[in-house]
Amino acid sequence: MFDGGVSPGEEWQSAASAWAIPGVERPRARLTVSPQVQALLEAMSAVGGQDPAALSPEQALVDVRALLAAKRQLDNALLSRVGDVDARRLHDLDGATSTNAWMEQQQATLGKDTVTLARRLSRLPALQTALADGALSVAVAQRLSKALAKLRPVVDRPDGLIDGQDAEQALAGVIGNGVRELFCQALGGLADDDGRLLELIALLAEVQTCGASQIERLEAAFVLLATRIEPWQLPGALQLLTDALLPNELDKRAGKGEDEAGLTLNRKSDGSGWRIDGELDLETGELLHTVLTAEEAVDQDNPVDTEAWRRLRANGWQSPDELPASGAPRSVRRRRHDALRNALRRLLDSAALGSRDKAAPHIAVFTGIGALHGQPGALPAVAASGTTLPLSLVRRWCCDSAATRFVMSLGRRVIEASHTERTLKAHERRAKHAETGGRCQAAGCRCGQGRRLIPHHADPWSSSHTTSLRETVLFCERDHALLHQGRTIRLKDGRLLNEHGWVQP
Repeated sequence: MFDGGVSPGEEWQSAASAWAIPGVERPRARLTVSPQVQALLEAMSAVGGQDPAALSPEQALVDVRALLAAKRQLDNALLSRVGDVDARRLHDLDGATSTNAWMEQQQATLGKDTVTLARRLSRLPALQTALADGALSVAVAQRLSKALAKLRPVVDRPDGLIDGQDAEQALAGVIGNGVRELFCQALGGLADDDGRLLELIALLAEVQTCGASQIERLEAAFVLLATRIEPWQLPGALQLLTDALLPNELDKRAGKGEDEAGLTLNRKSDGSGWRIDGELDLETGELLHTVLTAEEAVDQDNPVDTEAWRRLRANGWQSPDELPASGAPRSVRRRRHDALRNALRRLLDSAALGSRDKAAPHIAVFTGIGALHGQPGALPAVAASGTTLPLSLVRRWCCDSAATRFVMSLGRRVIEASHTERTLKAHERRAKHAETGGRCQAAGCRCGQGRRLIPHHADPWSSSHTTSLRETVLFCERDHALLHQGRTIRLKDGRLLNEHGWVQP
């Protein structure tokens, strides 16, 4: 709202600063905003003066939806205006040395990333079009711009290579297969004849054969993916695609981790315990993650924590800051600490440290046959924690580890399997994790990889007495609890499910 009887236009008046000529000052000219911006400011003032609580619930919700859509349009329009300030150096009129400095003078909430995106947009036509159409938010566009800026120096090279790979083969792998796989995985797997999959395949084929430069094709493919998956899934997807194009960089990162690996364990000076500090390489980190996850799952104190959380929610608990001093459930940090303690106890009790030829660690790694053979553009291996692994490490593990093979369909569906046991077998759980990327299948769930997932029978086992891989859905603990509390859950592929089975639209 605008107070004090000042019109919105007056609030946004601007003055040209004095020209930098020693001893000579140019008088500042008072300029009012253009009629279009004046109309917008007046409309904003009217909206700010409205009490949403006075509206009916339906009207209030409709208005909020419209305002959110308008904010996205305004963000996009503001982006082009900031780009104009930078391109024409309009910040000089206010005496600012740069666009970023000028933005700070305006106390704008837009950061340096916005200015950087505005500068790059002229070289990103597909991204610019998606922003103008409202298909992408400015935040998503910033992520895409950063990923493309990282790849721009290594593509369109005269030697025809991308990080030592044949460039066109790598692009075919990333655009033709990588984007499709990540899209299907984001939706929990799709049937081969699903219209959304067929449409994406056709669009990606058009991108591959359009004859544009390599960076333009990557830009178009990344935009196609970004407009079809949830924004929170995009950073991980872009990282995988980038790693597929830069396998040597992935190996360098792994090598750096091995060079910097180290661990210190010091007794605290007050005698209250120990302090641990260090850097773990990829293999050690994955081993520790696997051990802690396994120990957390069998922790006998879990029921006590669950009951404590239930009591807190019943008493109106809202924030971790409101946890009571005593009787509170353990934090994730504390649970990991206790899991490490339990694992070390189990290790000592087993006397394994005193034996030889111990069994190889059971680390789960998801990789395609293309990655194992070093196929250009193949998505790299991913561990159960969500960590991208270099080919050299995966091949080393394969020398003395058991491997499970799954044949995936074009839509990233695992071949159907069913049985009469109460729940999925161990290898079927791995298959479902491979199909979904180890993430909860509920739409909007932001649980990352490595979280505990519960296989749920879409057709209740009590009536069907059958466990089907295709009809099993992976839920995080929260969404599984909501389902059995009577909530209808929408899956990422659009289907609806409640505790009684599938819900027809």
